[in-house]
Amino acid sequence: MRIKRMTAAFGALDGAVLEPGPGLTVITAPNESGKSTWAGFLKAMLYGIDTRERDRTGFLAAKTRYQPWSGAPMAGEMRVEWQGQDITLRRSPTRTNPFGKFEAVYTASGDPVPGLTAASVGELLTGVGREVYVRSAFVGQGGTRVGASRELEARVAALATSGEEEVAFSAVERTLKDWRNRRRANRSVGLIPELEEERSRLDSALREMEQTRCRKESAEQELVRLEEQRRELQAGLDVWARIERHELNRRYGEAYREWERAREALPKETSHPLFGTMSGEEAWALAQERQRERDEAVEENRRREARRAEAERQRQRGRMELLTGIFLGLLMLLMLAAKLLEGTWFIAALAGMAVLGSVWCLLDGRKLARRAEEALTVPPVPVPEDENWLAQAAQYRESLAKAAQARAAEAAARRRVDDLAAQGGQLFDTLELLREPPWSKADTAARLAAVERDLVRARDELARGSGALSQMGDPQALEDRKGQAEEQLSRRRSEYDALSMAMDALSAANDQLRQRFSPALNRRAGELFAVLTGGRWDRLALARDFSALAAGEGDALPHPSLALSAGTEEQLYLAVRLAVCQLTAPGAPLVLDDALASFDDGRMALALELLKGLGGERQILLFSCHRREAQWAGAHCVPVLTL
Repeated sequence: MRIKRMTAAFGALDGAVLEPGPGLTVITAPNESGKSTWAGFLKAMLYGIDTRERDRTGFLAAKTRYQPWSGAPMAGEMRVEWQGQDITLRRSPTRTNPFGKFEAVYTASGDPVPGLTAASVGELLTGVGREVYVRSAFVGQGGTRVGASRELEARVAALATSGEEEVAFSAVERTLKDWRNRRRANRSVGLIPELEEERSRLDSALREMEQTRCRKESAEQELVRLEEQRRELQAGLDVWARIERHELNRRYGEAYREWERAREALPKETSHPLFGTMSGEEAWALAQERQRERDEAVEENRRREARRAEAERQRQRGRMELLTGIFLGLLMLLMLAAKLLEGTWFIAALAGMAVLGSVWCLLDGRKLARRAEEALTVPPVPVPEDENWLAQAAQYRESLAKAAQARAAEAAARRRVDDLAAQGGQLFDTLELLREPPWSKADTAARLAAVERDLVRARDELARGSGALSQMGDPQALEDRKGQAEEQLSRRRSEYDALSMAMDALSAANDQLRQRFSPALNRRAGELFAVLTGGRWDRLALARDFSALAAGEGDALPHPSLALSAGTEEQLYLAVRLAVCQLTAPGAPLVLDDALASFDDGRMALALELLKGLGGERQILLFSCHRREAQWAGAHCVPVLTL
């Protein structure tokens, strides 16, 4: 496979185009110019983007990291030469995958390429799956070191020894371990713990079933006892009810007889001769009015009698004054006569006074006589007969009060009869002889209520026991299941022991094979390491997990990779990568992202010379942020692209 042209809307790349050469191509650009993005784009075009990845602290998933900065949809196109055909690959977003839509067509005709799908295109074009490609032919920035992978280990081990696809030790070991873990991974996980737990669960279920059965039988016995006790207490309450009914009928009879006496004591309704049907207050008011009228008449007659007596005295006085006037008139006449006889002034004066006194007495006497006559002519006021109104009114009021009391007593007696009748009282009764129960009615009712509550609890307990037993199923079925579980448990334990023995045997065989693990890979990696280091290191040994040991000429013991300088360690693992690439993915393009950054100028030149030679076998894309790689490439006729 050879890449001819790539067009990307991917991360910082917005419609960018890259056209690498057929062999080694040096692609140079400063930092943040899209070198790593182009490498990621190539990998995404071949193998797609894993949408299961999630962002986390210090890590961005590819679907987030490579979203186009321009806001456009993630899309790309790659023209490749494969099996002598010019093919165009295209990817674009779907509703659920930002790079999930895929098509592969022949560039010339536009017809679909059979067999190339979004899932299979990478493996068909490169000859390896994603895991092998990423750990062999794709060297990301700072990722020269080869990571362990069961897929890569199986492929390297098989191709390096027999050239056929075989199963690696780790896969067999993993399979055996998985089988054994299925039996028992630890004390709580696996078929054996599950069977042990099931057996324990069945034992517990059988014990619980027996306990539930005992509780159910106990609840049944308790229910029988409580039912009998309830019947006895209910019978006692019935006796108390009959006793109370006898007592009610007795009180009803007494009340009825009292009512009859009250009705007989009611007074007859008659009209009073003086007050008729007046109320007591009206009769008392009328009696007071009549008594007041009689008293006023008597008082008025007394006053009139006093006035007649006074008039009689006035009349007598008038008579006396008339007599006095007459006497004075006679005296005047005498005095006049004497005057005539004697002719003195004194006598004349007396005569004048007598005349005046006589006139006054006559006038006043007549006035008094007239007034006396008027007073004596006024008749006396008629006085009503004395009927003793107040006494009769008091007696009438008392009779009314007694009648009211009688009616109230009758009404009270009638109400008592009605109340007792409403309670069920009757005039007739049975003649049964009843004996009081041993407990009072309240105590009997309280005992009955307690028994009712106990009955509810007993029924609930019985229902729970019956329901639990019905859900637990047949005890014989549980016993059968327990026997089957014990049989399976014995078989699984035997399998576990057999798998443990198989793993021990496999481990022993692997210990023997590890001494010659992937000799072809070690040999080729050592050769490449010697070229990269200018012959300073000429031997290299890889462990099964791809950890490496290196030795140079004259070294008694090999050195672990951690004992080397950072640049030498990078050269060691680049040699391993190139060896793995040759053995596992001979047709895949080799991508190196700043893989020579830690090399000195001399070893950088050796590495570029080696890569130029390997470029005759495959396409190699070397991304670099340094100008020295571009300068060397320009001096040695190697294509250089500047981003």
